[in-house]
Amino acid sequence: MNGPRRNELIGETLRRFVRRGAKTHLSKLLGKTRPEDVALQFPRLTPAEQLEVFEILIEDYPDSAGAVLIELEPQQQQAVLEALDRQKIARVLSDMSVDDAVSLVDALPPDLRDKLLEIVDLRNLAELQTHLTFGDDTAGRLMDTAFLALEETLTVAEAIGEVQRSSELDNVFYLYIVDGEHHLVGVTSLRQLLLCRPERTLGEVMTRSVIKVHTDTDQEEVAQLAARYNLLAMPVTDDSNHLAGIVTLDDIIDVVEEEANEDFFKMVGTTDDELVYQDRSFKVAGFRLPWLLINMTGLLLAGALIGMFEVTWKEAALLVTFVPVVMGMGGNIGSQTSTIAVRGLATGRIVIGESVRRFLWQQFKVGSVLAVVCSVLIGVGAMIWGANSAYGLVVGLSLFLVLMLASVNGAMIPILFERLGVDPAVAAGPLVTTSNDITGILIFFGLASMFIELLVR
Repeated sequence: MNGPRRNELIGETLRRFVRRGAKTHLSKLLGKTRPEDVALQFPRLTPAEQLEVFEILIEDYPDSAGAVLIELEPQQQQAVLEALDRQKIARVLSDMSVDDAVSLVDALPPDLRDKLLEIVDLRNLAELQTHLTFGDDTAGRLMDTAFLALEETLTVAEAIGEVQRSSELDNVFYLYIVDGEHHLVGVTSLRQLLLCRPERTLGEVMTRSVIKVHTDTDQEEVAQLAARYNLLAMPVTDDSNHLAGIVTLDDIIDVVEEEANEDFFKMVGTTDDELVYQDRSFKVAGFRLPWLLINMTGLLLAGALIGMFEVTWKEAALLVTFVPVVMGMGGNIGSQTSTIAVRGLATGRIVIGESVRRFLWQQFKVGSVLAVVCSVLIGVGAMIWGANSAYGLVVGLSLFLVLMLASVNGAMIPILFERLGVDPAVAAGPLVTTSNDITGILIFFGLASMFIELLVR
């Protein structure tokens, strides 16, 4: 049975059991269904039904309860946690992996987050408390402390025995080698371990050049390093080079998705907090309003600039036909270039220095090709439309200059923000669009004023 049909069947059966009050059958179904598939059904349930399902999970399958909770959308997580009593919340948190519990706490709105932190303190969940002392969006906050670390004096045969005795660990991708004081000194893979002679020591077979991060390293940098070196896990060390934890592949994927979502939200002038406050219209409007006000101010400035140019009504009316084309094309190429710049900076493909110059030069060449093709086409169209070659000159030259400037603008503004220490994603939306509108109007009507004598013939 294919995935969509299977999920639909699970959803229908689950809802039928819930509405009939068949708790025994419901419990058996939940026990046979993966947490990810259970989470998919929550949007189809009423809040009361969601709570009933989750309470059965807590009672019968506590390990799955945490896995289901972490897979829910922020709004659904919030609704479930607000309805649960403190004892049940504490039970869910204690059965979750520490990195998942931290991720859950960080995703909640401040008032509910404070409630969970209070529960954490009261229940003395020491490991979770320690994780929450690390900075937001850092490797320390993200890392998993359940990992396998072996001393360099162990033989290969002894190390294989340790691996076999650590079957409860889910993410044994690499063996991290430490010295007697738990300093990270090397790493080896399971494959390499199995191919070595049993009597050799780990210190002899390990790789001493370890790709690692500090507990204070930003999570985005962790994801970039993992992608660059094709790692399935990343070791995390403290100030003394003690191995503190590892960031595993599933968390790295979550970081990539989270950072991409955050960038896209910023590019359109809002924030991913919208997902948490979906039902609070005024709150969501508050997230979007600042950028819209900035954009509106820029457009008012653009309108004022139009009024500064004096052309006769006849010529103005004819030229206005091409204003949307010039403005729209400038906005499009600016958005394309800025999006490429933001993603390049986010993924590490563009680094301040030589690669910036190469990127700017490449975008300049691409912009030139696009500008030439589009300006020639629109220039010929304007000349035919206005029965005057001057129209073709003004419109074609305007579009050429606007596209060139928009291409440079879209590439430069995110890079400038990066140099200033500001997230470049905020520059890729209203700011690029508004700056392109203003320069477009100046160029278009400036050229029209310069060639007004030719236009009135």
